[in-house]
Amino acid sequence: MIQLAAAGTEEGARADWARLQRRAPELAGRSPVITKLEREGQPTLWRLRTGGFADQAAARAFCAQLREKSVNCIPVAG
Repeated sequence: MIQLAAAGTEEGARADWARLQRRAPELAGRSPVITKLEREGQPTLWRLRTGGFADQAAARAFCAQLREKSVNCIPVAG
């Protein structure tokens, strides 16, 4: 998987996905994976991720393409 953003609300994460799809057509055909992250004493975050990569190398290569378009991208374990 790759992580594209972290937002303060689920709606914010969905809005980030829509914005990133316009900026990076490479995301077409992929689905957003939005997960809630609760940490003690800190605000809740909503992670925006997508997957479907053959392996970590493929995820890193995809991130490199996105970074060329100034899109933040971090390969992460499933």
